[in-house]
Amino acid sequence: MIIASCNDGTRPVVFKIERIDVPDTPEDEAWLASHDFLLRRDSASTSA
Repeated sequence: MIIASCNDGTRPVVFKIERIDVPDTPEDEAWLASHDFLLRRDSASTSA
């Protein structure tokens, strides 16, 4: 999950973006299960 925003001074907009993985095949399901896609504070990139 990431929170992104548009810094328009008069009409600011905030977006919540989440990744949704839907496996198409059993191989895709196994591949997704073998990877860790959690975003952690120490690996997150931010811009100021």
